[in-house]
Amino acid sequence: MIGRFLTRYYLLNKRLFKKYSFLLILCMVPLLVGGLRLAAKEESGIARVVLCLPDPEDEMAVLVAEELMRDEAGILRYSLCEEEEEARRMVMEDEADTAWIFHTDLRESLQAAASKKRVRPVVKVVERKDSVSLILSREILGAALYPAFSYAVYEDYIRKNLRLTEISGEQIRQAYERTLVEGSLFQMAYLDGGQEEEEAFHYLQAPVRGMLAIWLVLCGLAACLYFMQDEEQGLYARTPVARRLSVSFGVCAVFVSDAALILLLACKAAGVFTVWHREVWSCALFACATLAFCNLIRLLCVTPGRLGSCIVILTAGMLVLCPVFLNLRGFRAVKYLLPPYYYLLSVHNVRYLYGMAVYTTVVSVLCVVLCRWKNAGVRRRLKFYKEC
Repeated sequence: MIGRFLTRYYLLNKRLFKKYSFLLILCMVPLLVGGLRLAAKEESGIARVVLCLPDPEDEMAVLVAEELMRDEAGILRYSLCEEEEEARRMVMEDEADTAWIFHTDLRESLQAAASKKRVRPVVKVVERKDSVSLILSREILGAALYPAFSYAVYEDYIRKNLRLTEISGEQIRQAYERTLVEGSLFQMAYLDGGQEEEEAFHYLQAPVRGMLAIWLVLCGLAACLYFMQDEEQGLYARTPVARRLSVSFGVCAVFVSDAALILLLACKAAGVFTVWHREVWSCALFACATLAFCNLIRLLCVTPGRLGSCIVILTAGMLVLCPVFLNLRGFRAVKYLLPPYYYLLSVHNVRYLYGMAVYTTVVSVLCVVLCRWKNAGVRRRLKFYKEC
């Protein structure tokens, strides 16, 4: 039986690879992943920031600018200039989204702000209009300035409130650094208690997994289209109608299994892979859920033309409702009907793995019930025609 199964699997795969549409669908993945990886290597960001340093000899301003430009996530794109008028012109002519103009002596400005016990402007921000990305950019600027401002407050407190004027600046710096907290104040964990570290990836690569999940569903729908076309051409004429659902599952499983393997490899190549055991289980259950979902859609659509029309609607719905780009809070009842929703959340939450298993079982039972109901209707019509 194992040898016969492997032979059939090989022959069905061989038949698929002779279809140009199948090869075209498979080529979509390396093009998508390769394009995103190339885009991640290019200079990119959600906002363009020009850093204006009127005094290139200002050590503090140079350190802050270097810290900002060392951002590995690529969220903001930075450029440098020395003239304030040039920075303003770049913003006005849409060469930059915002300009950060540092004071001529940043250290002295921070110390003045710290001594007066209130935050005073030390960087002039020039923007044409406000936006979410620019609000985020100002938070990044504040985070870059905070260490220097924090030390200025500490030093001012030591000298004025404790009256330790004889202590040198080096001693104050050493005492300050001994109290610093090393590492992060927060520990990231997921709802299932897992704390596995993921590969670091560029923000442009974040939607890769969601797009691959939708691609796998499209592969399942394409496999159902192939089966329906073969059925119309009489390829399964000798197969009893009662057994065609199992044949459909078997034929489509070959296509979906190939696509699932490519999905795993693509996640690894794109740098969004987590850990093997979780990825394999999630992808295997997702493939089964996709197989059941696509066959249910096939039974409901009846004809290849209707199924082809539904593919566009389903793709748009999955892009909006599944957490590919955004995770919308509403439409929960509709989300639970789409297999990518379970898969994208199951990677970091084991509860959705169980939910995907239940979903697969329920949809498979619905396929069996619908298929038997349609077969019973066909038998009733045949019996009616014979009696007539």
